[in-house]
Amino acid sequence: MITKKIFGFVLMITILFGCCSATTYKVGGSNGWTGKKNSWAVHKEFHVGDSLIFQYDQNINDVIQVSGALEYESCDSSSPKAVYNTGHDVVTLKEPGYHYFISSNHIQCVHGLKLDVLVVHDKSRPIPPPPPPSKIQEPSRPTPPPPAKINEPSRPISPPPPPSKILPFGKIYKVGDSRGWSVYNSYYYYKWSEGKQFHVGDTLFFEYNKYLNDVREISNDLDFKSCEPNSTVAVYKTGHDLVKLTKPGVYYFVSLKTGLCQAGIKLQVTVQPSSEAVTFPNVPKKKLSPIDRLNRWWFHPFRPHH
Repeated sequence: MITKKIFGFVLMITILFGCCSATTYKVGGSNGWTGKKNSWAVHKEFHVGDSLIFQYDQNINDVIQVSGALEYESCDSSSPKAVYNTGHDVVTLKEPGYHYFISSNHIQCVHGLKLDVLVVHDKSRPIPPPPPPSKIQEPSRPTPPPPAKINEPSRPISPPPPPSKILPFGKIYKVGDSRGWSVYNSYYYYKWSEGKQFHVGDTLFFEYNKYLNDVREISNDLDFKSCEPNSTVAVYKTGHDLVKLTKPGVYYFVSLKTGLCQAGIKLQVTVQPSSEAVTFPNVPKKKLSPIDRLNRWWFHPFRPHH
């Protein structure tokens, strides 16, 4: 009798853990984390507690987890959320939402070595603790100055002025606002952009169902009107694309999924030069010694007063 109870208890625990266990995915399948762009993540459903295995040559590659879609689309690894570089990294997805991974090798990232996954919460699964990521080396902290002597008043140390940004950071416009990139109306996106002024540095955010739609940037007005892809500049297919407006002029965007462009999913925007003045880092002036001031005065050309 006792043996049957023990057997039943073990069987129940086995079934419980079997149904609630998380799934481990090898990113890229047999190709691993390589420079070839593929559709590995398409049609996969990721849950909290699942794990991703990134396998690659650690001598030429790594994995950078970034915080948002902007860093993901621009391949910006300057402010990573986490860095992995063992060549066989296991990343546990512990939070629902979008997770973004890129390679710090900018060329490979631009050519497709990036991954975004949408994680949903499954209440039936426990959330295991994530493996410790590789530590990011923190910059050394400056040594604090020694305390001032009693007889000498301490001099306040003013921090150096922060450098100004060379390129302006513009506004982010969500195309179509709450309705996104999915309105079948010939005038909707024309009306949406009509009252807006776009400048260099601004960003367009296209949100849509990536299985039903896409975004294609073209450069020809005739192709825009006829919904033809002959002058394609770029193609976006993530479902949440950020397109930076980097120069003044006219930009054309269409959807080339069957019939969608003809139904009205197309956008034309005119971009003006940036309204912000370009500034440069503030460099503190060098303090001249009395000898330097005398030399500057002596060799300075004499200018008579008028």
